[in-house]
Amino acid sequence: MSEQDRTFMTTFVTVLGILVVLAIALIFLARYVGHLAEPGEVPASDPLLQKRKAELLAPVGEVVVAEAPAGQAAPAARPAAAGDAAGGAPDGRVVYQATCFACHGTGAAGAPKVGDKAAWEPRVAQGLDALVANAVKGKGAMPPKGGNMALGEAEIRAAVLHMLAETGLKAGDGTAPAPAQKPAAAAPASAPAAPATAEGADLAAGGRIYQSACFACHGTGAAGAPKVGDKAAWKDRIAQGMDTLVANAVKGKGAMPPKGGRMDLDEQAIRNAVAYMVSRSR
Repeated sequence: MSEQDRTFMTTFVTVLGILVVLAIALIFLARYVGHLAEPGEVPASDPLLQKRKAELLAPVGEVVVAEAPAGQAAPAARPAAAGDAAGGAPDGRVVYQATCFACHGTGAAGAPKVGDKAAWEPRVAQGLDALVANAVKGKGAMPPKGGNMALGEAEIRAAVLHMLAETGLKAGDGTAPAPAQKPAAAAPASAPAAPATAEGADLAAGGRIYQSACFACHGTGAAGAPKVGDKAAWKDRIAQGMDTLVANAVKGKGAMPPKGGRMDLDEQAIRNAVAYMVSRSR
């Protein structure tokens, strides 16, 4: 081997050794850095990363309770017991705020609103016992005990008295009969409406709307809705005529909200759904 070859080999081996040592050093450095930046860990010495971590872990939102309408107290969280800590008489205001405010504080679902004397006076004429019995058993769109089955009759009575007091009325002892009313004048006779039919309606489209918007009540009979297939429940309604049925469905009636709660439906879609239910209930 010539002197030139030996020089070349010496230089090559030296460079190769340096590269190997450098590669080993880089491997150890990478492992060290990776250990410092493991997922979920942020070096305490880096304030920018600490701030970013706090932003990422911050809650995405918070619950805000809307203010109650003017003149009404905002509903409070439902208490463990409606009476005071010493086990005294139920607090009607607490029961009202926790259970009754949603409807009687806003007039929702046709409930007589606290403060509306005209709406409460005919009910007060029935007597306190009748009002309490209706609240306990449920009436119209109001479920038994306002949906809070944990309430006792004494708590219901206290809530009713509170609502009457806030309205400026006083209930009797429940024994006085309702005041006599003059008989209503007979309405002028008119030609009976033609019974409702499915003529001019798309029953296939109506069936789809029934399944998506009407079944919850008319398929189960919930909230007093006439159940599809119940001929006795539908007989008198069908006799009113299709236009009346459609108008009631569009505007809402009793516990049923306008358009069954589906405000995106037009009148023809409502007519199709009504025609479908009528066709299944004759």
